Amino acid sequence: MADVGVPPSAARDRHAARTFSPAVVTGGLLLGVVAVSSAAILVRIAAAPAIALSFWRTFGGAAVLGPFGLRNRRGLPPLQGSTRWAIVASGLFLALHFALFIGSISFTTVASAVTLATASPLFVALGSARFLGEPPSRRTWIGLALALFGALAIGFADASDLELGGRALLGDAMAFGSALAVAGYLLIGRRLRATLPNSVYAGGVYATSAVALAVTALIGSVPLLGFSTKTWLAIAALTIGPQLLGHTIFNALLSTVTPVVVSIVVLAEPVVSTLLAWWLLAELPTPLFWIGAPFIFAGVLIATTDPDRA
Repeated sequence: MADVGVPPSAARDRHAARTFSPAVVTGGLLLGVVAVSSAAILVRIAAAPAIALSFWRTFGGAAVLGPFGLRNRRGLPPLQGSTRWAIVASGLFLALHFALFIGSISFTTVASAVTLATASPLFVALGSARFLGEPPSRRTWIGLALALFGALAIGFADASDLELGGRALLGDAMAFGSALAVAGYLLIGRRLRATLPNSVYAGGVYATSAVALAVTALIGSVPLLGFSTKTWLAIAALTIGPQLLGHTIFNALLSTVTPVVVSIVVLAEPVVSTLLAWWLLAELPTPLFWIGAPFIFAGVLIATTDPDRA
């Protein structure tokens, strides 16, 4: 990852290295985490295979961002081979993340799936130090520890009430694997967003993910059509909310904040998702939820208000 190349001419693109004010960053992070927190609920509502849901949300994201990406690339030389391959790698990481995470919700509860999936800050922090030269500060580590403690409290309480046996363990393993995949996606995004406009980067990543998922569906004979109106509405909501207002905003902010900060903020997702599951799916939070939630919010606040962070 350290050898990822970027086109020198891209630095002249006024969108490439755009940074955002603290107010925009704060608002974007809040909107993004609320948007991605709705994903688990929408997946439960949609009656479609995980691969199909993953394909349509990435295909929709690529279709929306594609025209903007083509416009921003107009007049610039082709991307270097290393940059193109990095975009492909990021797209494959994202496809794997979606397939594993969405699939895990069929085997375990929303709280367990979301909590294990948000273990990514550990891998992002290690990867940032190794590949990006951006080791987390002491304050960031403290915030990360507090937020992870809260997330694990929620997940432990939820898992202790499960009656799904081996299915729950499979779902937990899939959710944890999705955390590893999203770490690679965020680390590559941080590197490439320094010189690529968000529409070019995110559009390319979503398109790559959609192609990979379509091939997977073809090989596995997974249907991509023939769903009910309710499911298509849920797919549309997945595309507009978690994909465009969630992932695309996070990708845009990677030009200003580190992937560690983004991944720690996403640790608030279990809280929002659990509350939504309580409201919409009647999955009642356990008592430990109310203990874990304040730790998550405290950790996110400490990490994201670190004066020493980039």
